[in-house]
Amino acid sequence: MPHIKFTDSTLKKLSATKTTWFTDPTVKGLRLCVTKGGVKTWYVNKWDPTSQKTRSVKLAQWATKATHCRWAKDQVGKVAHDITTGNVQTRDEHEAERAVLGVPTFRDALEQYIEHRTQPRASGKAQMKPGTAYDYRNTFSNHLSRWADVPVNELPILEINQHLNNLQLEKAHAANHASCVAGATVRFINKLCALALPIPSLLDNTKIRSRVQTGKLDMSVPWSNRWDEIQAVKNEHIRLCWMITWYTGFRHEDSLRPLTWDQVDLDEGTVTFGRLKKQEDAREIAIADDVVRLFERLWEIRVDDCDWVFPSRRELNGRRGHLDVLDRLPLTRAGDLRHLWMTTAREVAPRHVHRWLAQQTMTDDDLRMLGHYGQPSLEEQKRSANAIASAINVQLGAPPSSVVELKRKRA
Repeated sequence: MPHIKFTDSTLKKLSATKTTWFTDPTVKGLRLCVTKGGVKTWYVNKWDPTSQKTRSVKLAQWATKATHCRWAKDQVGKVAHDITTGNVQTRDEHEAERAVLGVPTFRDALEQYIEHRTQPRASGKAQMKPGTAYDYRNTFSNHLSRWADVPVNELPILEINQHLNNLQLEKAHAANHASCVAGATVRFINKLCALALPIPSLLDNTKIRSRVQTGKLDMSVPWSNRWDEIQAVKNEHIRLCWMITWYTGFRHEDSLRPLTWDQVDLDEGTVTFGRLKKQEDAREIAIADDVVRLFERLWEIRVDDCDWVFPSRRELNGRRGHLDVLDRLPLTRAGDLRHLWMTTAREVAPRHVHRWLAQQTMTDDDLRMLGHYGQPSLEEQKRSANAIASAINVQLGAPPSSVVELKRKRA
């Protein structure tokens, strides 16, 4: 191996007829590889006491600017220190160490997190819904996929945070969701693998406005006008869905529209819903007498080929589903009726009861009011439900008997 003096003037004229390695006796550990084509590349050699072998680390190609001789000599000490402290490994060694530690890639960590959250949990917390898992995967694919194959303990946190902050300027809600997905995934791995990895996050929190703040519900519109446009709906299943929403305040997406007859007890006057967002157990809710009569009408017009309370008139691939999202009316949206129901319920029913009837998560104060069993009795629910229905009838300016007159000539 020929010895030369590593200076820029010397290397500028240096050439070789075949691949040759050069060293400088005054710079221990630094080598220069010169190929037949004239490519000159810096390497640092150093004995690794941990693995008991000599390691060679490639620095960069020589150039008169940036990667010149002065720069290469400055790198020798830094690289040698990394080698002696065990921070330099081959790809195979790195993969083997990662396998021993069990640290997954970013995407694998997300899948482990979703698998954990979608299974029954000893903590008693509710399982993640399939729709939420789909949203997490979709958000990851859209905004975090460039780091999908990077081990979690090697994630470039600064780069991810800068990406999220830039995304926030264009798509604030998307950036907030991506930050939540990334943060939840890393926190899960920190617990699972007993690590202390930094958490990806936004520099500034995204201001999320509630649906009440963003909604445009005009409280000055007379209730009777809203009621009249509901009565003008020709499809009786849809019309009854609107009416029951007003008299119960039930949510549509996961509760009312996908309701089946095995969840409805007309004799007891109750409806049983499955798990709520933060509650695993089913919730049995008493309904007002007026609402029972609405369900009795639905039973009369039920469709025999399905068990949906609100069946769709369309069949796809030979199967009938439930009603899709209700189109908004000129004055009213489905969410408006839940809001109107709540304004009435707060006036005539105890807080812990109307929160139960509205499928809301019960707070500690609510549970203390409910006592040992954690739910209001059916009699207490029934009294409140009837009181709310009566108050709504007063607001509508019509006697209760008009509410159950459901057989319209145009239906």
